[in-house]
Amino acid sequence: MNRLIRLMLLDIKLLAKSKVFYLKLILLPLALILILGSMFGGSASERTEAESATQPIAASAPSDVPIVTLHSGSTAVQALPYEAAAMTVLFSILTAFELAHGIIRDKQNHTFARIRSTPTSGYIYALGKLASMTLAIVVQMLVVIIASRLIFGVRWGNWADVLLIACMYGLAIGGIVLCFGLAARDHTQISSFATPILYGFGFLGGSFIDKYSLPSGLQTLQQLLPNGKAMNAFLAMFQGGTLADIYKDLLILAAIGLIFFLAALWLMNGRRIPHANPVSHRQAAEVDAE
Repeated sequence: MNRLIRLMLLDIKLLAKSKVFYLKLILLPLALILILGSMFGGSASERTEAESATQPIAASAPSDVPIVTLHSGSTAVQALPYEAAAMTVLFSILTAFELAHGIIRDKQNHTFARIRSTPTSGYIYALGKLASMTLAIVVQMLVVIIASRLIFGVRWGNWADVLLIACMYGLAIGGIVLCFGLAARDHTQISSFATPILYGFGFLGGSFIDKYSLPSGLQTLQQLLPNGKAMNAFLAMFQGGTLADIYKDLLILAAIGLIFFLAALWLMNGRRIPHANPVSHRQAAEVDAE
């Protein structure tokens, strides 16, 4: 347990010292929330279901994201809260990949080889990395969520449910990125993995365009992605939903995290992890998702 906690604290400490964390992963999503929210309609005002029923979805105001109401009295989601959720979900992927570079550093300084010498150490290592990624994602998401509430007035709903969404989403994304980190040979390959995941999940999950504008086939695919599940849960919170409305999405997110964690253990125990390319230990480890 002590070794697990040390691994978590080391990763979090390194991330906290990174300028990328503050500039790219916190300030940038807040700026995009403001810009995109302003472009598509501004403030996060509420509209009741009865008001929404007076006009068809196709004719709704540009500031409203067309959604299916959960129950009587639920509200329509407008652009600013939608973009707040979209950017919060999107940039958490970069947070996980930022920590995935630590796995490459462990390979380069031969720490990883020593850890893999015993099954128990390998299990603790994988669990520690997953825990640190999950914690970092949750912290980053909560900072953006709280800032969007204070600065832009976005109402996220019940805070306990919002925290639970962030935890389950962090677990799912952390598990996925952990597998890619174990499979990568160097920092460049980590960045090459980050690009398709970031843009693919962002597009299909609804971070770049209104997810309800996707064709029916892509909407079905969206329901299988962590981003899609997190967006569903956050939109339900904006509508006044409760845990009873989102528990299925949360269970699927937890299952995704568990499946990829087991895959990470298989990678480690199966000795299928490639050795790191010989590079200088002074090489900067930063995510390039461009």
